[in-house]
Amino acid sequence: MKRLIVLLILVGAAFLWAPQVLESATGACDALEQKMVAKETNGSQLGNDLGAALVQNLSGGAIAEAAMRDRHPNLPPLVSCALEYWKSTLGME
Repeated sequence: MKRLIVLLILVGAAFLWAPQVLESATGACDALEQKMVAKETNGSQLGNDLGAALVQNLSGGAIAEAAMRDRHPNLPPLVSCALEYWKSTLGME
C-alpha cells in the first residue's frame, strides 16, 4: 500500500512539474503559453514569431492562467494548466 501511495505522489509530481522542466518555464501556465505560442506561430513569418514571443515573455503565464480559470473554474490554475499542457502535447485536444 505504501508503494502505491509513493507511486501516485511521484506521478502527480511529474504531471504538475514536468511541463515547466520540459519547456524551461517558470511554471505550468508559462509552459502552456510557450507551447501554444510555438504551436500558433509554427510556419508563420518572422515578425509574427518575434511579436508572439515578446508577448509570451512579458506575460509569464498570466494569460494562460486567466484562460484556465475560465475553462476549469473548479481546478487550481497549476493543475488546469498542466492538464491542458499534457492534452496539447499528447494531441488530445
